[in-house]
Amino acid sequence: MGDRLTLTATVDRVITDTAFVVRDADLTDGTLLVLTTGPSAPAPPQLVTVRGTVIRFSHRDLSDRYRLGSPGPYRAFEGGRALVAQELTVRE
Repeated sequence: MGDRLTLTATVDRVITDTAFVVRDADLTDGTLLVLTTGPSAPAPPQLVTVRGTVIRFSHRDLSDRYRLGSPGPYRAFEGGRALVAQELTVRE
């Protein structure tokens, strides 16, 4: 964890304004949770390029910082990898 990653993928679903899921065949599980402090998450099926840091996801530890809301939508990601975005570009 802590590795830098730049990824271009399709937005699969939006959980909150600060959390969304991208889908790409090159990802280990096919999807990856992205956390951002930016203005708002992109909408499916937009193509985005995200540059950030890979972390181990813990809803309890990250909930306040990223305003994640209830833990239900995040259960599949608990203890797995997530990407904290430093830079997010929506492709046209």
